[in-house]
Amino acid sequence: MPVLFDNLYPTRGDRRLQLGSVLVEQPTSDEIARVLTEHGVEVGAGTVFVDQPRVAFTQATDAELGHRAVDPEAFRGAIRVGEACYVESGLNPAFPSGPVRLTSVRVNDRAPGRITIGDRVCLQGVAVVAYESVEIGDDVMFGPLVTVMDSSGHPLRGRGQPGEAERTTSAAVTIGARAWVGAGATILKGVQVGEDAVIGAQAVVYDDVPPGAVVIGNPARVVKQL
Repeated sequence: MPVLFDNLYPTRGDRRLQLGSVLVEQPTSDEIARVLTEHGVEVGAGTVFVDQPRVAFTQATDAELGHRAVDPEAFRGAIRVGEACYVESGLNPAFPSGPVRLTSVRVNDRAPGRITIGDRVCLQGVAVVAYESVEIGDDVMFGPLVTVMDSSGHPLRGRGQPGEAERTTSAAVTIGARAWVGAGATILKGVQVGEDAVIGAQAVVYDDVPPGAVVIGNPARVVKQL
């Protein structure tokens, strides 16, 4: 049987921001932070939002258990954005980009995935999906259109069969402080990126990256040690 999904979007760029009883067409950074905070997203002082990120709370339930709506209280504290971060979701960049996407997924009755973003992190059109945990250290710099995910989102076999959501595996991802991640890179489940590492544009990272290493390619390989 298929997996049933229900989503709650505290902020989403293709919709006007719900600020109390008012719908805001072009919200300010402070208004975006306020709405996120009201939904239990921790936002540090001095963080700047350029246009609305797509922040999602996702409930994934095996169909045989019946439909379950998102419980907003279960997701409170699941996403944290540190102090003095820059979150670019607009069309201002001259290069290809898009909205930042932060998605916390709760499978059946498990705890929601946690997204923890440190201080002074720069995100431009980055997508982060957490079934378990994605932790990003301080001063990490992301190029546009990077994807970070701690789960494939489905099991290798038995798609559409009973227990599909429950059989979906995850493994925590950690990106160390001061790492640089180039445009279009993909970081997969279970990867630990060391401090001061550099991940080249379009790299696909499925194995750990040592501190201070430069990796490029698909699959990503170490080409230099800083």
